[in-house]
Amino acid sequence: MDATPASPWQPDRRWADPLIALLATLALLAAGLTLLSKRARAGRPADHASLQGRMMEPLLSAPRLLGTRMPLRGTSAARAQAQLKEPWDRALLSVLAAEDGDLVMGRDLARAPQGPWGDRFRAAWAAAYDHGPLPGGALAPELRERLGHGYAAAMLASRLADRVGGNGEALRTAAREALLLRLAALGAFGLLVTGLGLGGVAVGIYLVATRKAPLPRPLPEWGLSGRAAALVLLTWFLLFFLAGNLAALLMAPFPHVRWLAVPLGYGLHAAGGLALLCRAEGIPFRELWRRLTPPPARRALAWGPAFLALAVAMVMGLALVLGPFLKSDEAPQRELVELLRGLSGWGPTVAMFLVVAGLAPFFEETLFRGFLLPVLARRWSMTWALLGSALLFGAIHLQPLGLPTLSALGLVLGLAMRRTGSVWTAILVHGCWNGAVFILMRTLGG
Repeated sequence: MDATPASPWQPDRRWADPLIALLATLALLAAGLTLLSKRARAGRPADHASLQGRMMEPLLSAPRLLGTRMPLRGTSAARAQAQLKEPWDRALLSVLAAEDGDLVMGRDLARAPQGPWGDRFRAAWAAAYDHGPLPGGALAPELRERLGHGYAAAMLASRLADRVGGNGEALRTAAREALLLRLAALGAFGLLVTGLGLGGVAVGIYLVATRKAPLPRPLPEWGLSGRAAALVLLTWFLLFFLAGNLAALLMAPFPHVRWLAVPLGYGLHAAGGLALLCRAEGIPFRELWRRLTPPPARRALAWGPAFLALAVAMVMGLALVLGPFLKSDEAPQRELVELLRGLSGWGPTVAMFLVVAGLAPFFEETLFRGFLLPVLARRWSMTWALLGSALLFGAIHLQPLGLPTLSALGLVLGLAMRRTGSVWTAILVHGCWNGAVFILMRTLGG
């Protein structure tokens, strides 16, 4: 603490402006290279069923539980094939088509996966549905994983069990029970989202109606200059890349704990960012936290469910408006799904959950809502400060397809900060949002 300056940072423009330009150039270069790398990875076919395929599978399979044929004919088939273009998504559809009795469609879709595992899948499919030779008995665990461990994988395994004299009916019964549970979970999740969306509309109407009412407390005040704020943000952004790459390099020799690169990298850049922020303002972390979380905390936390509902309503509205214009064959969360698929055991899963739903919201809300929003509001109107911080929050995640959703979430989090004057509300909403996405992806995509 002795090294902490006694007053907020006011850098000299003669050297600060060139440094800001340099850091901004480096940040743009790092962001550009990251986006190019993501695009290259997204262009490669996935080696397993996607999250979208796993989510559609129960809906496409549900009619069989009602004693009807699956809706894989006509327009329904065309719509499913248009949305699911990954090779193993189409393999999943080929099993569902065969279960529906459409072997022509099934054969065509089964051609999608390439490579040795694609050949093994086609051999298993032909043995199960087309009187082909048995490929060695039970369905290989690797094939079940590539199909997503869902209804289609279980049904394919049951047909192969029938061929070798096994108890295929027991497998089908278990598959139907698992499908019912998954449908119930998706139905409950859908009802929860719908309820939150309707509640969010009411919250939005209330906030508009009371927009001129006096607020309980103002936004936190910062003494550092605009140039100092720009240097803090740009340095933090570059630290984000450096910490992530350093953590990945340190964990590279240890494949079994390579997942630790994510919590390690995030912990490094969060600690560095907070230290940088305290140093620039000239205060210890304890004072920083007092400034961002004025009492009573329970009042700020009580607003959390209301703003979570508002976030759901705004994202649902955006989905309705922008859905027809967004490409459905690209997944903005593909990297997260890949990461979650690599987790095995409760330890890594819980650790990653704590990073996604705890550490990330804590640091990001401190930076964006506790720091950036008040700094922007010093020079701009509150409306432009909210929009600017929301757009930067969306852009910083480097997910072009997710930019509208992330920016809408950032706007709601900014409104929460403005309404309560405490970062606790935004942290709670952000944590619930990230936690729900994590659980959904872990359940369906893991």
